[in-house]
Amino acid sequence: MNMDQYRYPSLGETLRDGHKTQIPIDHLNRRKVLLNGVEIEHTNMRDVFLARTALGDKPLLICDGETLTYTDADERSNRVASTLIEYGVGKGDVVATFMYNSVDHAAVWYACVKLGAIFASLNVSLAPNELVYSLGDTNAKVLIVDNDLIDVYKEARPNFTHQPVEILWRGSNTDGFIPFDNLYEGDNVLPDVEIAPNDPMSIIYTGGSTSMPKGVLAPHLHYIGAAERYKEITQSQPDDVHFANSHFFHVGGQQFGVMGPLYCGTTGVMTKWFSVSKYWDIARETGATIIDPIGTMISALLTRDPSPQDQDHQVRVGIGIASGQVRSAFRNEFEERFGVPLLEVYAMTEVGVLLCSERIDDKTEDSCGKTYGWADISIVDENDCPVPTGEQGQILLRPNGANCFMLEYINKPKETIQAWRNLWYHSGDIGYLDDGGYLHFVGRQAHWVRVRGENVSAFEVEKVLTSHEAVKDCAIVGVPGDLGEEDIKAYIHLEDGGNLKPEEVVEWCEGHLAYFKVPRFIEYVTEFPRTITKQEIERHALRERGRGDAWDRLAEDN
Repeated sequence: MNMDQYRYPSLGETLRDGHKTQIPIDHLNRRKVLLNGVEIEHTNMRDVFLARTALGDKPLLICDGETLTYTDADERSNRVASTLIEYGVGKGDVVATFMYNSVDHAAVWYACVKLGAIFASLNVSLAPNELVYSLGDTNAKVLIVDNDLIDVYKEARPNFTHQPVEILWRGSNTDGFIPFDNLYEGDNVLPDVEIAPNDPMSIIYTGGSTSMPKGVLAPHLHYIGAAERYKEITQSQPDDVHFANSHFFHVGGQQFGVMGPLYCGTTGVMTKWFSVSKYWDIARETGATIIDPIGTMISALLTRDPSPQDQDHQVRVGIGIASGQVRSAFRNEFEERFGVPLLEVYAMTEVGVLLCSERIDDKTEDSCGKTYGWADISIVDENDCPVPTGEQGQILLRPNGANCFMLEYINKPKETIQAWRNLWYHSGDIGYLDDGGYLHFVGRQAHWVRVRGENVSAFEVEKVLTSHEAVKDCAIVGVPGDLGEEDIKAYIHLEDGGNLKPEEVVEWCEGHLAYFKVPRFIEYVTEFPRTITKQEIERHALRERGRGDAWDRLAEDN
């Protein structure tokens, strides 16, 4: 990937008749930059970082027992940046990581921020062929590999399309790799670089459930806009500690664990893996005040036996709960049991976290809240024509500030243009706006089943099924029908000791759904294949199973 195309005029330059012209920096510093009507102090995360170094020995990130203070982060990132320069990395070059969460991982990203390099954290669950694709897509000059992932890396290595500088984190046998500690041997000197608001800061890969993963190129202002929203929604306080439950390769982990706390001058907490048994212990030990248990994490935490310690914590708010992954009854139970108000949000990697959200003083049942001026929302039909209030359609988004959404999908111009057709970002999600202007999420377009000329929302059918007391979880997919199009197949995971016959499933659905929405095929499972980032059910894997040996309500012997 050639990143020269993203060489925008820097803060000290403008373009006149195609030629660069210098502008005095002090003149630029007087220029006001507004985001959603609020004047922001800094227009890139490098300047934010430099301002926050004044916090000194205050913890910036705590990860699995290791603490990185603001002073530590400043020095370590300077040294890493100096070494990366020696390896040929400059502004606009890509530094990739194939690592679990760690304070060293954060130091690498902060170094990229200071250097103007583009940080690309790759999903730790990638198979060798997927790693070959993602690394080749980034064209990274440097790749840092976690020793725990070295076997996957070595299997992929012979098929790489280019050879990056290879660095091994915490490996006893470097085997030709550069030891990670060498990065800390560079000079403690701040790189001399100017960063513009629209300079690329990171590449974040989307899930790729319907196509090859797409690399979202996010500029500095993408993170600053998200951090401003984070500050608004959490009502950030100086002593806040955010226990984040995701990874560096996921936009939620990046913003909640790293950049949001950095922007607000607070503390982030991350772990290598989400743990049900250790979750509240970590929250108590670190003094967490903000959490973000998404979707199935909520239901998983509720599986623990109730305890007198359930409300023995300092958590005051939870954000980003993802109603599309967990039924509202679980959310309500979580709030009551643990004494934590949860705020629903709607967002995605391309537009930044927390774009649409509830607020502590503005919550509406089963909605994702509003954008509060950060973006416009339009609900449209298949022709991109707006539909009436209350009617379902695709959710389109348009920012109310420049450079707050992604720059593009790297190496995928057609997909970028398709996503932005008619000057709106097309989310691929189905939802509706109510009379109060609140957004309601219904499901993914890709999660709809076409049955006899009708579009059936998997989410709607799943909501009915999970309302049955015997159903622990379920997933709806389309399988080939007898006469073309699709029939509905339900995968059902019963509660322990649950007993629900297929005929009873059909009867339950017939009492709550239109006839064409009732599943034809039913298969019982004890677990689901899930994504590592959000623990979402991998529907494509279920679709690939087809009808299988599932019970068929149209079979002659039923």
